[in-house]
Amino acid sequence: MMDGKHTFGAVVPLPSGRLPSGSPDAAIICYPCWLSREVIESESTSEYQWSYRGDVHRLDATGGRVALVGGIGVGGPAAAMLVEELGAHGVHRFIVVGMAGVLHKDLEPCGFAVCDRALRDEGVSHHYLPPGRYVEASEELSTRLTAELREDGAAVRVGPTWTTDAPYRETAEEVRRYRDEGIATVEMEAASVFAVAQLRGYEAAAGFVVSDLLTEEGWAGHFQAADLRPNLRRLLAAAMRTLAPEA
Repeated sequence: MMDGKHTFGAVVPLPSGRLPSGSPDAAIICYPCWLSREVIESESTSEYQWSYRGDVHRLDATGGRVALVGGIGVGGPAAAMLVEELGAHGVHRFIVVGMAGVLHKDLEPCGFAVCDRALRDEGVSHHYLPPGRYVEASEELSTRLTAELREDGAAVRVGPTWTTDAPYRETAEEVRRYRDEGIATVEMEAASVFAVAQLRGYEAAAGFVVSDLLTEEGWAGHFQAADLRPNLRRLLAAAMRTLAPEA
C-alpha cells in the first residue's frame, strides 16, 4: 500500500463559469452498461450535454436533479476524474452502483453490500488525502441506501471494502488478512470516489451486488447467476430513491 508521501499545497483550479441550465445536483455512477442502457430505454430521461466522457442522463421523475451516469470505464482514476468533472457542474452527491467480489463465504452470491469505508489500496486517494488506511463513505447516504434496500426486503451487509488497482495481483495473504480485518468486499473505485468527495466536501456512498467470491483457495465467478441482474436493478432503484429530492 502506498505510504501517502505526497505534499498537499495549492493545486491548479478547475475551470469556473456558469453551469448549464438544469444541471443535476446528484448522480448515480452505474457500472453495468446494460443496466444504464435499460433505464434510458425504459424511463423518461433527458440527456445532459457535456464534453467529458460518459453518458449522463437526467431522470425526469426527479425533476432532472438526479443523473444516471454510465460508460465511464473502470478504475479509481476514471472514477475520480468523473467526480471532479461532475462536481464542477454542481453535482455534490454520488452513489456508486456496481458489482464486487466478496471475501466472506457467508455473504451469498448476488447478495447486497453497502460499504461504510474503503481500504485505500489504490493510488488516487493518496493524492487527495493525508496518509491513512481507510477513507469513510457518507454516513447519511450510506444509511439511507441501506434503509431503502431493507425496505425492499433485501438482506444487506454493511462494512468496509478493499479498493485495489490490480485485481489480477490479489494475494492469498492479502485476502486472509483483510477478511480477518472485517473487510467484506473487493472492487476498484470506492476509495477514490470517497477521497475526492471528502476533499471537496461532497457526499458519496457505494452499494454492490456480489458477483464473485475470492478466497485463499482461489476465485469463483457468479456473473451468470439468475439473481444477479434482478438484484442490480433493485440496487439501482434503491439508489434512485435515496437521491431523489424530497416531495
